[in-house]
Amino acid sequence: MQKVLRKVLRAVADYDPDYYDMYADANEAFFGRLYLAHITRHAEAAGIHPPATVLEAGCQAGRLAVPLARLGFQVTGIDTSGFALRRAREHARAAGVEAAFLRGDLVEVLRDHPSRYDIVVCAEVVYLSPRYRQMLEALARAVRPGGLLCVSHRPKLYYLLEALRRYDLSSARAVFDRSEGSFGDSAYYNWQTAEQLHQLYGTLGLRVIGMYPIDWLVWLSGMQPAQLTEAQRDQWLELELRLGAEVGTCARYMLVVAGKPEV
Repeated sequence: MQKVLRKVLRAVADYDPDYYDMYADANEAFFGRLYLAHITRHAEAAGIHPPATVLEAGCQAGRLAVPLARLGFQVTGIDTSGFALRRAREHARAAGVEAAFLRGDLVEVLRDHPSRYDIVVCAEVVYLSPRYRQMLEALARAVRPGGLLCVSHRPKLYYLLEALRRYDLSSARAVFDRSEGSFGDSAYYNWQTAEQLHQLYGTLGLRVIGMYPIDWLVWLSGMQPAQLTEAQRDQWLELELRLGAEVGTCARYMLVVAGKPEV
């Protein structure tokens, strides 16, 4: 009954008090800035400048899509949730920018709209799907030659440490022995080592040019960016960016930046 009520509220009143709006949440906005710092740095190095085209697959409420549009990129967002896309459009209007938003499964949408983009971004999506290889193939096809694919994954070490925090050695062993399956209360996750990610992107015909931890200081320390001042968040962001290379895969997510060779 609760699910039905939520659907009615979303469809009729455009309201859901439990919806986790990642664009509006101060913690997620902080991590969004971290993603964007890495992505825009690599775009600059690759000679990709606004108004280049960007696709964000699994854009939710526009956490990355709207800031990218604000930078002058031509942005298209895809998400399965119509409610999330309505939020994204509202955030784009409030920011005074334009972006296109498409509803549907990313594999199907990219099959029906086979455009090539200068940058394709997919943050915190593929680790939840048993079809992640198929999703990555679709994302890779959407990148133009010379363009960038930027995807975040869950590192194997993240689940190992989470299991050990719970004194759950059997789950830790299971995570160590495989790269996908159930963990905790979830029916499915997938996770990779750095070596496995390099191999995975190699099979897609892409070259990994950067791997960056997303949320390791906050995750390990327990601090919340929302509880800091704007100046303190700026300092924290600088620490994440400066020390990231020393962390390896000890983080909540790993952002892979891969390039597609020119034809």
